[in-house]
Amino acid sequence: MAKSFFYHLKDSVKKSDNFLVKKLADFYVFVYIWIRYTRAFSSIPIFFLCRLLPLQNKIVATTFSGRKYGDNPQQIIEKVHEKNKNVKLIWLKDTEFSYETPNYVKEVPFRSYWRKAYEMATAKIWINSHRLEWHIIKRANQTFIETWHGGLGVKKIEMDNKSIPLTKITRLAMKKTNQYADVFISNSNHLNNIYRNAFDYKGPIWEIGYPKNDVLFSKDKIQASRNHVREYFSLQSSDNIIVYAPTFRDCCERNGLDPSIYSFDCSRLITSLEEKFFGKWVVLIRLHPVIANVAKYIIEKNENVVDATQYPDSQELILGANAFISDYSSMLFDAAMTNIPCFTYAKDYVEYKNSRGLYYNLEDLPFPLATNNEELMSNIMNFDCEDYHSKWASFKKQMGLIETDSSAEKIADLVNDIMKNGKKVLANYNFKS
Repeated sequence: MAKSFFYHLKDSVKKSDNFLVKKLADFYVFVYIWIRYTRAFSSIPIFFLCRLLPLQNKIVATTFSGRKYGDNPQQIIEKVHEKNKNVKLIWLKDTEFSYETPNYVKEVPFRSYWRKAYEMATAKIWINSHRLEWHIIKRANQTFIETWHGGLGVKKIEMDNKSIPLTKITRLAMKKTNQYADVFISNSNHLNNIYRNAFDYKGPIWEIGYPKNDVLFSKDKIQASRNHVREYFSLQSSDNIIVYAPTFRDCCERNGLDPSIYSFDCSRLITSLEEKFFGKWVVLIRLHPVIANVAKYIIEKNENVVDATQYPDSQELILGANAFISDYSSMLFDAAMTNIPCFTYAKDYVEYKNSRGLYYNLEDLPFPLATNNEELMSNIMNFDCEDYHSKWASFKKQMGLIETDSSAEKIADLVNDIMKNGKKVLANYNFKS
């Protein structure tokens, strides 16, 4: 509750002109941050004390600071369990977010610093899709697999992102991540370069594909996912779905949230889709967890929009879609792998490009670019399927994209090998260095 109140307070204070309210808010924020960092710092002795304990056949995994169960770490640990039921699986969960994990996965609160310290300090392997926290201490014979989550990301990240000055804590966390990682998982030469530059990472990179994307190439999963998505949202099996999945803006934290950045004319969108591609169409909106409240704003202004922000599996949502729209999210590339029409819609393109920075000019991507409603409708009506697939094929080759249906399985084999024979087995794997 404290964290939810903290974020709510930040938004409220930005809209207030009352001097007393601002001072009280500043005091609360100071206390909140002081308590949080004091608790984190107090866990450091646990990491050192646990060096006296033997390592266990245990994996500690998480993604997005425990805000969801998913992404690459989920796929890896589930494949590990499928192959080896004797490995203990720990998921670090932010209890502010509601989701379920399999019954064979033990949940540990992400902010329960002492418990987390014990689990991490006694696990043979860590798997994370984001950077480690600044106070984490790793033992020499532990293995840390950093999967990241962006793939062929559009927006610049970490040290490439010049729009937000990096704090000392953030720099320390990045340094810990780079020093502790035994291998980074990659799906492309493009991502390899990001690891080297944005992370200043000099260690091994395993260019093997993203585990979360394995499902996109599984013929057995495609129809099942399509059916499940429609059942979940009470849609007809014949309904066509377009998913709108915009990314989070850094300015939301600094200047307050402007939901108009994400707005679009849903009625015209559906009309254009039905005229171009025929059939009945429904819009599912999938937002970043930090801006989940924007869905209400968009739904209030449009009919036939369904909030899919809390849908547990983003890749399954992609498989259920017939078309896809985003701005700067790497989900665009995931969706394109399923060969459905994909479009970019970025009302703040010039501003975002100049502030955050992008790895590509959106005009150079295979996806038709729109910065307003008129352009979006025009791109849909003039969509050329053959030209789109030709541009996508060329782009994949240019980026050196590598995706298969077996990434999670191969990483799980490595994990189980480490569990059995120790970290020394890493020397036998042909990673890029």
